[in-house]
Amino acid sequence: MKRAISFIFFLLAYQLVIGQVATIKDSDGWTNVRNAPDGKSEVIHKIYENEVFWYDYAPSDNLQDWISVYIPKNKFCLGKNSPDFIVGFIHKSRILPLDSLENYSGNDFSFEYEIADFDSSNRIIDTENEKWVTFIDGRPVWGTDGNLPKSQVKNIDVKINTKNIKLHQVFYSDIYECNNAFDTYKIGDTYFVHQWNSDGAGAYEIVWVFTEDGLIQRLVGSMI
Repeated sequence: MKRAISFIFFLLAYQLVIGQVATIKDSDGWTNVRNAPDGKSEVIHKIYENEVFWYDYAPSDNLQDWISVYIPKNKFCLGKNSPDFIVGFIHKSRILPLDSLENYSGNDFSFEYEIADFDSSNRIIDTENEKWVTFIDGRPVWGTDGNLPKSQVKNIDVKINTKNIKLHQVFYSDIYECNNAFDTYKIGDTYFVHQWNSDGAGAYEIVWVFTEDGLIQRLVGSMI
């Protein structure tokens, strides 16, 4: 019974997290993540500037000084289509919500998916109960609710100051039902591309983080 209650609590907590993405604002360039909402509790991780993560905050939390944060264990969210993060706390003064930034409107950065119809030929498709698609070519399937995707990403064209940023297909071969509607933000020399994609049911959130050095982080999560 306790395990069932814990699992339900976990799902509810994760549902609150997705959709709230932040980075940090700290003159030190990094912020401590603690294991309890207390400045004297153990430091379990450090988040550095321009790293993105999920956070759990509601208007009713205004009187709280510490915010729950969910930090992906994998910098590029590769290999899984379920939550895989550590949970900790950051002082609210260090939280910088991504959607609190002004949308980038300059011309030194561009991002665009090359999208094609899904091609199932010569693909290894795993199913559950001989019906629901679970993996394609051994990768999770972001963007569907168990059905075959309708569209796939063939390439992503990214440019910073006319410099082409090349992405290996491993970073986009597990995302489906994408479109070229997104929000772009900029902090210093770092660019953030945030969007939701879905086939109508399998919604997921993705944040791409770039500098001229290339892809710095890919944050991916789905709605419960």
